[in-house]
Amino acid sequence: MKLRVLSTLIASSLASVALAAGGELVINSMHSDPTSKKAFETIIAEFKKEHQDIKVTVNTIDHESYKVQIRTWLPNNPPDVATWFAGNRARFFVDKKLVEPIDDVFNASSGQFSKGALSAITFGGKKYLMPTNYYHWGFYYRKDLFQKAGLATSPKTWDEFIAACQKLKASGVTPIAIGTKQAWPAAAWFDFINMRVNGYDSHMKLLAGQSSYTSPEVKKTMTTWAQLIKTGAFPDTAPAMTWQEASALLWQGKAAMYLMGNFIASEIPSAVKAQIDFFSFPTIDPKVPVAQVAPTDVYFIPSKAKNKSNAKLFMTFLARADVQQKYNEVTGLLPVNNQAKIDVSNTFLKSGQQILG
Repeated sequence: MKLRVLSTLIASSLASVALAAGGELVINSMHSDPTSKKAFETIIAEFKKEHQDIKVTVNTIDHESYKVQIRTWLPNNPPDVATWFAGNRARFFVDKKLVEPIDDVFNASSGQFSKGALSAITFGGKKYLMPTNYYHWGFYYRKDLFQKAGLATSPKTWDEFIAACQKLKASGVTPIAIGTKQAWPAAAWFDFINMRVNGYDSHMKLLAGQSSYTSPEVKKTMTTWAQLIKTGAFPDTAPAMTWQEASALLWQGKAAMYLMGNFIASEIPSAVKAQIDFFSFPTIDPKVPVAQVAPTDVYFIPSKAKNKSNAKLFMTFLARADVQQKYNEVTGLLPVNNQAKIDVSNTFLKSGQQILG
């Protein structure tokens, strides 16, 4: 079965770039949660050690606030480096000419980066983004609650998934945790169901604005999704909860499953870690090739940055295998540089590598 990844692996590699030293480097970061903030602080400390003549200032902004505020400061008073997402979300700013190309930082022949979705960082034939990690999405679930409900294995098909939700509901737990105070956890559900029902190509056309959200295909997706709502699979309190608050339902044994990215692995309390396992989003239409959601975290240089030479020096630093390895030892995510090693004892990372190919 051919696996197609929604967004996120990169084909390219570093070039030697002669850059000026000294001066300043200002970075705006949305990595505000404890784990990602600690990871970023780790590599910033390393960069400062290597470049003691550069004054580095990091402005850490709450993740959700960052996604709103970037539209104001990026065109008017940008930093030298900013964090963001690969793919279509970056394209919005690239199309407005707010992002500096960094082709001179890349060299496709060096082979340090995976072959794959080069399009995730390339727009109009130019490379604009430096990827540091990517991660899989799927269901994190309680093995003990599955056993209590009489479920010996995780569901592989949609029919099995619906049946599992019904059994879990009957056993007295909420089948699926979700918090929709922010929209993106629900958007992930739409992405997966739409890809499983209509296929990857259809989904990408929809995201690119080339088809309508009122089409028969999307209506079929929503009808499929509604099956879960009718079974009472989700908590009534979902609209009032953040994704972190919803995760507590899983940790406390009040919910059995949670569709989330692998960044959640670092949040699992040690007391329940042995009970948490993972399975990929079930197949809905067996005739539709399986595609996965695999977001990539990236850094970019704003076109109006004041210290572009130092920004490119930082981009070159970020691309190194040793830096990405050190960074992602803390994040628990997969490095994009294929020479960076991962913790082979981490079962969630191994699952991610397997489903993303």
